[in-house]
Amino acid sequence: MSRILLAPDSFKGSLSATQFCQIASQVIEAYAPQTEVISLPLSDGGEGFVDAYVTAGLASRETLWVSNPLGRKIKAAYGWQQETHTAIIEMAQASGLPKIRQEERNPLQTHSLGTGQLISAAIQQGAKRIILGLGGSATNDGGAAALSALGISTFDAKGKEVMLGGQGLGQIAEIGDIPPHLLEIEWVLACDVTNPLLGDHGATAVFGPQKGLQPQQFDILEKGLENWANVILQKTGRDVRDLPGAGAAGGMAAGFIGLLDAKIEPGFEVLRQSLQIDRAMEAVDGQAIDWVITGEGRIDEQTAYGKLPMRIAEMAKERGIPCIGICGSLGVSELEAFTSLFSIVNTPMHEVDAMTNAQPLFAACLQNLLPLMNLK
Repeated sequence: MSRILLAPDSFKGSLSATQFCQIASQVIEAYAPQTEVISLPLSDGGEGFVDAYVTAGLASRETLWVSNPLGRKIKAAYGWQQETHTAIIEMAQASGLPKIRQEERNPLQTHSLGTGQLISAAIQQGAKRIILGLGGSATNDGGAAALSALGISTFDAKGKEVMLGGQGLGQIAEIGDIPPHLLEIEWVLACDVTNPLLGDHGATAVFGPQKGLQPQQFDILEKGLENWANVILQKTGRDVRDLPGAGAAGGMAAGFIGLLDAKIEPGFEVLRQSLQIDRAMEAVDGQAIDWVITGEGRIDEQTAYGKLPMRIAEMAKERGIPCIGICGSLGVSELEAFTSLFSIVNTPMHEVDAMTNAQPLFAACLQNLLPLMNLK
């Protein structure tokens, strides 16, 4: 009997890691009913972070209505661990790119208020430790709106509260009082991004375009984040401008580090420890894992720089387990540590069609792949 470990990230906006595992399990069972499949949907802090904990049975799902990046009400969820009073918050649940239409993307207006509302609900439930997954955000507001939902207000030079969105950052002259209970919470930012807040490798320059940034908006947002860093420095004495990772999630990391003394931890390592990924790759009752299948929306040269599928492939290689990577868009023919790489798209196709049909395309790709794996 063969054993296969499924350990994917999401195909952002088209196929969740949980759906990847569900579809793969069904296809494998239909082809080789005797094969044991272990499903471990993963996330590096972005889309699917909460699902990873809930699916693994490590947290319950708490659902509520919050604000999307433009203020419309949507349902979002966080993970809750009653025994440890730990909340697992996924920024993408409330403030992610898929929560608004592509033509609505505008980092001057989008904001992180909904993420703050999720965090506030968790605190009301008794959270003493908050793991905040950063990734996939539609925002460039430095986390100011999320912090406002927690009771940290921002004011302009005339003492008026500043408007939400990246457009307001440049007007902030003062940060209000920080509620003492927020400083008693342990804040962990799960994130694999190492970009600083400002500059050519900063939040606006690198991630702004995917959030709808127009060239004429760059200076407004960049100067806004610089001002945000300056008023944080005045408030707490913490300089977040050049900190690795401060640019994550449109600078939300900078806001939470600067005002709440949050600590950044690599998203994959947070999940690796919590979900005991190493143990999942070990033999059970003398039966070893025969194959590992991982994947994400795009596999290219950047994957080699520590992205989740690469980390999984490296763990598999250390144990002598062949690892297959499956993606929507494939930008390389091979990568060290992977046995093989496959795209679910094998004919010319528009990106919109590929994303819309990701589920049947993935199922077909796996059906063609399984005969090559010599499953017992």
